[in-house]
Amino acid sequence: MFSSVAVLVRITAGVVPLAFGLPDGASAQSSGDAPYLAQDAVDVLRLLAPPPFRDDALARDLAAVRALQEERSAERYRQALDDAAVSVFRFADVLGPAFAAENVPITARLFDRVNRDIGRFITQTKNCWRRPRPFELDDAIRPADDLLASPGMRTGAPPPVAGPGTPCIAELTASPYSFSYPSGHTAFGALAAILLAQMVPEKHVELFERGWEYGASRVVAGVHFPSDVEGGRILASIVAALLLREERFRADLAAAREELRAALAFGDL
Repeated sequence: MFSSVAVLVRITAGVVPLAFGLPDGASAQSSGDAPYLAQDAVDVLRLLAPPPFRDDALARDLAAVRALQEERSAERYRQALDDAAVSVFRFADVLGPAFAAENVPITARLFDRVNRDIGRFITQTKNCWRRPRPFELDDAIRPADDLLASPGMRTGAPPPVAGPGTPCIAELTASPYSFSYPSGHTAFGALAAILLAQMVPEKHVELFERGWEYGASRVVAGVHFPSDVEGGRILASIVAALLLREERFRADLAAAREELRAALAFGDL
């Protein structure tokens, strides 16, 4: 289906807030909502590869996005539109209709918190590389108007990241959109798949397929490059590994697992 980016794809519905991370100057809602991970828990700027900068690599990235605009079916594009919601409950097509926010409030809160945790690393990395969106570089890529809202709008100059001791670039683009690399939707979807698979291992394969498909929707939509999606998945794996080492997180994950398995009528592990 995906030609040169076939590897991206395998082959509903409360919504986690679309904005990744907390606004500048905001604090967690309560001590119970405190971040699981400190901002310096990992140096993502050195662990993640830079996005493609060389002309030939960037051309291949753009060509893959253009190809999807021509090859996608109406059904797949509709799914990409629906996947613009940053929502763990997009996985209801794997876990069933009982997987809804009103049935699993502990689980919903857990994923809200991990969304904020990974969001801080996403924002840091986006502000480091400051990559434009594919539709800003190629007029042949035209996302639907309702998809243009999903990248998020830049609300001012990002905090300075470039400087001595970092690999980041200093140049700013004139775009009103948030930066492209890595894909925040992909990172959340991959992280959700990894964690849900810890909770419902009976659906391990299907959850990972859906999580990877969720990220691929961003390329289908024309709002991300394949390399943005790859970076988001790597970041999700890093954050998942760190979360699973944290005692507070493991305790909350256990409570959410018990609630989720009861709601889905799975037995004890």
